[in-house]
Amino acid sequence: MAEEIIGKLFADKYLVDSLLKKSDLGDFYRCRHAFTERPVILQIMHGELAGDAAANERFSAAAKSVSVISHPNVLNVTDFGKAPSGRAFATLESTDGETLADALARDGQVPPTVALNVAEGAAAGLAAAQSAGLIHGNLDPSNILLVYGADGSKTVKLFNFGSSNAISASDRAVRDFAYVAPELHSGSDTPDVRSDVYSLGVVAYEMLAGDVPFQGDTPAEIINKHLEEAPPPLSAFRTDLSPGIEPVILKALAKVPEMRYQSADEFAQTIEMQAVNNGQNSNASAAVAAGEGNNIWKTGFIVLAGIAFLSVFLIYATSSKKIDPATVLQPDANGIPVQPINPATGVEEQSLAAMPGMTNDTNSNANTAMGVPPGTLPGGDGYNPWANGGAPPPGAPIQSFPQGGQTVTLPTGGQSPFTADDGQCIMQPSGLLLCPVPATNTAVRPTPTPRKPPANANTLAPVNTAVKPSPTPAAAKTPAPAKTPNTRPATNTATKPE
Repeated sequence: MAEEIIGKLFADKYLVDSLLKKSDLGDFYRCRHAFTERPVILQIMHGELAGDAAANERFSAAAKSVSVISHPNVLNVTDFGKAPSGRAFATLESTDGETLADALARDGQVPPTVALNVAEGAAAGLAAAQSAGLIHGNLDPSNILLVYGADGSKTVKLFNFGSSNAISASDRAVRDFAYVAPELHSGSDTPDVRSDVYSLGVVAYEMLAGDVPFQGDTPAEIINKHLEEAPPPLSAFRTDLSPGIEPVILKALAKVPEMRYQSADEFAQTIEMQAVNNGQNSNASAAVAAGEGNNIWKTGFIVLAGIAFLSVFLIYATSSKKIDPATVLQPDANGIPVQPINPATGVEEQSLAAMPGMTNDTNSNANTAMGVPPGTLPGGDGYNPWANGGAPPPGAPIQSFPQGGQTVTLPTGGQSPFTADDGQCIMQPSGLLLCPVPATNTAVRPTPTPRKPPANANTLAPVNTAVKPSPTPAAAKTPAPAKTPNTRPATNTATKPE
């Protein structure tokens, strides 16, 4: 247990100050050398594993692998040994600092430039380990050490290579699952450089957003989000990011390993480029802000002058430039001209109103000729609908026509219903033939419907009774032989039944 060695001298030369990081093989402690008082970090193997040969072999192999890496972004191993109690330990380079997990717990979000610099340093450390054939396998903020220089500089150092991740370990916290790549959740794949890139992408996202992209109350809930859900956009957490930063983080967080950066060095170079662009954008924004602060009074004066000018223009336009819609209406060049409707003269209306049956005034016929040219019949077109021999409808005014022309006798012999019994008509000079109409024809009925003849009739009975001729004596008819067709005018044959 950590409480057993904190504040005590370990291996007769290291004074243990505090716990830095817990690990499955051995915890990391902040210590000081008892003789030089220089700060160092020790990884001390768990006491219960001291007699486990397999655990000792694994512990020593991890320390040996890291000792061959010499890179400023990797916490190097400088010594290895065993304490008199039998517990193995590894001495890491003399340094002091805090983990990124402690810094995020204290500060939350970090500025974009700081976040990019930390991510770039961590990617560079992963690239150095990859060159030595070493995979971290368990990268999270607690395995990233921030070392602060006297000048305020910040150096990123990776440690705890080869430790078990949340999937492999049995005593991991729920939050530890937030940094494990999706392909490792099934347990069939082994960690590789692309899974390290994914874990670093989660760390970079957390520094910019203030929290991990996938959260949950249980490991199963977090794992399901890793496999199926997209991370929330960084723009939902802050607005001071360069447009190119988010695509870099999202590519590192791709669900499929082939869609991510295929090497830590590629990821590091991309982040470095975005860090430069973000710094340039920040400087430009600061310059613009400074310029705006210096010219604030000038800008205010220009705005006020513009408002005053606009007010004067609107007052002038509304008072002296009144617009009459009727005067500015433009004709349609493609329109069709329409003849305006003239006032009615009243001539036709008076002629129609003077017809018998249209008024109760018996003297109204005296007004029919007012304003009507001589010889013009009512209707305005000079057409007489009754001039062809038909009888006027009931109540129609009696029309008289000037006599003249020669008398023509039609050879009807009283057989036509449209002539008088004597068949005499008057031929007008214009060619109009006027024939007197018998007074007995008083109505014109609509076209009759054919009726079925009697069963044994020898002759066809007339069915068109709308217009009857004047009755004539039976002696005047010429006897017809049996089954001789009717000799009536052809105008009535249309009404015979089939």
